Amino acid sequence: MKIGVSATFAVALGADLGKEGEYLQQIARVLEDSGYDSIWLADRTVYPVDLMALYPDRWGPGQADPQGQNVIEPLTSMSFVAGCTKTLKLGFSVLILPLRHPVMNAKMISTLDVLSGGRVIFGAGIGWMPEEFEGMSADFHTRGRVTDEHIEMFKTLCGEDGATYQGEHFQVSGKTFYPKPIQKPHPPIWIAGNSRAAIHRAVRHGDGWFPIGLRVEELLEGKETLREICERDGRDPDSVTVALSLSLRMGRSVSSPDGNRQPLSGAMFQISDDVRRYEDSGLDHLVFSVSIADPNIALDSIKRFADEIIR
Repeated sequence: MKIGVSATFAVALGADLGKEGEYLQQIARVLEDSGYDSIWLADRTVYPVDLMALYPDRWGPGQADPQGQNVIEPLTSMSFVAGCTKTLKLGFSVLILPLRHPVMNAKMISTLDVLSGGRVIFGAGIGWMPEEFEGMSADFHTRGRVTDEHIEMFKTLCGEDGATYQGEHFQVSGKTFYPKPIQKPHPPIWIAGNSRAAIHRAVRHGDGWFPIGLRVEELLEGKETLREICERDGRDPDSVTVALSLSLRMGRSVSSPDGNRQPLSGAMFQISDDVRRYEDSGLDHLVFSVSIADPNIALDSIKRFADEIIR
């Protein structure tokens, strides 16, 4: 099982704005030197000022820090990371495709893949916050189909020049697209989401399924759904990478509403056991974030995890 780290929360919550670049370089180098497989950045454009009041189950006392939504733009930032690393995979967790034009997005993804020597993992999602779509003048209600067409068009652009794509929302024909990505036929596309619809999208359009926050038992149920859909659609389930995003809370046990301890929280022996159980379940990639306000403590947590679990 490969392990990566989402730098988003550590960067957003801890670093002085003028030192974001310095800290991002630092965390990327620590990850590469410590044996991690990948670094991940999230995507957020705008969000409502009354976020906690609108979504109390997500943010507020005992929940996530709303400042964690103050993320830097991921494609620009990942180009910065690519320049200071050599082997670290560059992942997006995830790009909200209905807010981006597929041609420009394909240009940026492919360029990053070329400049990094083929290290991009294209994490893709449909988005969930209506207020963000409103701020971007995008249609929230068509986001699923728009995302499907976006991915289909991305694959078309990465293929032969002059290829044709005719969708309801996007069209292209007789155009040269440059540069083609290093990874063939394109960088791996991981589809985010915990729902059956997300799993279906991963089977139909993606190379991986990338849910968030699932317990081992829930992950196994999702894998069974994945296998069922693959068999129905004639696809080998082993051809779909299964990844998972979790929050690391080292030394602090956090309970779910049902009273159970959340995975990757608590003492190191508990976290180590969680990692082993996920690996035994057949998880291919584990990606964790560190929601700690102090950048130095966040880095120490990442180093300790590597020393005690990865190495």
